[in-house]
Amino acid sequence: MKIKEIKLNKEQFKIFNDDDQFAIFDEEGYGDYEDFDAEVEKLYAQYDFIVVTENDYIYGEKNGNREEIHNQAFEGFSIALEITQE
Repeated sequence: MKIKEIKLNKEQFKIFNDDDQFAIFDEEGYGDYEDFDAEVEKLYAQYDFIVVTENDYIYGEKNGNREEIHNQAFEGFSIALEITQE
């Protein structure tokens, strides 16, 4: 059985991670970054797109290679699905 996944472009990701609700840029969750948009730009300089899987893992993908970014994105898939269906 193949795991379902959703690919997010930069603008979709900004909505999805709404001011870093998944603590991707700041693992402690304190918002220690200065500019959310700048952090998103850095992330998309590293990856072609972000993938959210149905088991709520978040990956960065570049040239077909994936790197896990987060493995505890509670309700991440549901949020990504909602954003991509708007």
